[in-house]
Amino acid sequence: MISFQPNLGVFKTQLLVYRCANYDNEIELIVREAQAWVKQRAPQVNNPAIVLDIDETSLSNWRRMHYKDGYSYIPHDACDFPNMIEACGDVDWQWSAQAPAIQPVLDLYKLAQCIDAAAACTKVDVFFVTGRREGEKVCPKQVCPDQDKSKTRANWKTPTEWTLENLQKAGFAGVAPDHLYLRKDSSGTTTGYKTDRRIEIEKLGKTIIANVGDQESDLVGGHADRTFKLPNPFYLIP
Repeated sequence: MISFQPNLGVFKTQLLVYRCANYDNEIELIVREAQAWVKQRAPQVNNPAIVLDIDETSLSNWRRMHYKDGYSYIPHDACDFPNMIEACGDVDWQWSAQAPAIQPVLDLYKLAQCIDAAAACTKVDVFFVTGRREGEKVCPKQVCPDQDKSKTRANWKTPTEWTLENLQKAGFAGVAPDHLYLRKDSSGTTTGYKTDRRIEIEKLGKTIIANVGDQESDLVGGHADRTFKLPNPFYLIP
């Protein structure tokens, strides 16, 4: 009897086929439901808000994951700016602020913010709660080879700064720093961290009507009227 042996090459091919054939359509269907819910619910509550995750929810890292790193997680290897030919570390990729928007979620953001609204619109606050970690200002060595901040000051950025820059470039216009939450330490679980941030948002007097993310850890823990889970077969954050 011949038993099936898992094969990495087969799995990668399956991921690529899914990404090209079904992934975008599945996201669009889920976000369409979220849009309908936000339009219905927002006028019914005081100070409505929604919470969005960032990676594989608001911004896509597909270019790095598939074309650069073969689905491996490489935290610190340099990216070949601007051509991005070789492997690309996650931190340098984030610093580059090149991740494009996931279009249906950008459309949800614009709906919530009443951007280009053609009719009466109830504006909804949008908060981004991400597992990205805050830290000191950094600059990739290939951009700042001498690592002298006094000489290359404009290129040194914190994770908050490059995340806000990326959101703006991707079309999420006008995100204020106090509407973006990054992890300040490594203690605790992702679920606990994200739940605590939603509690903080509620303490601001907001009613969270929708919470959108690609991981179960983005969504469990309550403190949102409804949750919307986007597909992500590429990695798991418990």
